Amino acid sequence: MDKLLRSLHTLGALVMFAGQVARSAFTPPVYLGETLRMMNVLAKRCVIPVSLAVAPVGAVISLQGISIFKLFGAERMLSSFLGTAIFREYSPALASVMVAAQAGSSIAARIGTMKVRGQIDALAVMSVDPVRFVVVPGVLACVIVAPLLSVLTNLLGVFSGWVFAVPIGGVDHGAFMEHLTAQITPADLWIGLGKCSLFGLGVGLIAGYLGLNVGKGAADVGKAANDTVVSTIVLILLVDYAVSMALLGAGL
Repeated sequence: MDKLLRSLHTLGALVMFAGQVARSAFTPPVYLGETLRMMNVLAKRCVIPVSLAVAPVGAVISLQGISIFKLFGAERMLSSFLGTAIFREYSPALASVMVAAQAGSSIAARIGTMKVRGQIDALAVMSVDPVRFVVVPGVLACVIVAPLLSVLTNLLGVFSGWVFAVPIGGVDHGAFMEHLTAQITPADLWIGLGKCSLFGLGVGLIAGYLGLNVGKGAADVGKAANDTVVSTIVLILLVDYAVSMALLGAGL
């Protein structure tokens, strides 16, 4: 019972924190330079791990799927399945998970270290809103960078799938591209990008909240970074399932 009450209290505090972040994000002053700096840091930190995590997925889908599709003489349809799976599900989810692991932990550790060193209190003394200056740029960076990484992983996932389907699996290149372009619509792309923005928002909020509420020692900073990764990955998987079910129910 106590754990349930603590969980509900934490959830309520996180919702209130999200409202505070939203209010700070849409009112001046806006620290654009800090936001751009965070975007640059996150992009450099995440691009290689995200690419390595998602690119092999297309190859695995083609490798496993081609034998099944050949049983029904429908190997030409492999690209339709590949594109839908990559654009709608695997790319947004895996890209966001890697953003959580790389960017989320980094943001939480950075803010937690500033809190332990007294820099957050120093900002408040100088009449600088810590949420506006420290948290909001990280949240905006996650919201913007995650979809950009998803675009890259879409291309890598489809390319790796093409390699295993066409040169290795013997699927006709023309048929592969024809079914891929016929199946994939702008809605698939926008749904994937929307998911990534939503997941990135969750990563930034949780990282900022845990970073600002860190304890007083270095061990607490490490715990905040670890808790950020675990919490955001669980959140991404749950939200991905809920969004996918809602889209299926809406016929999208």
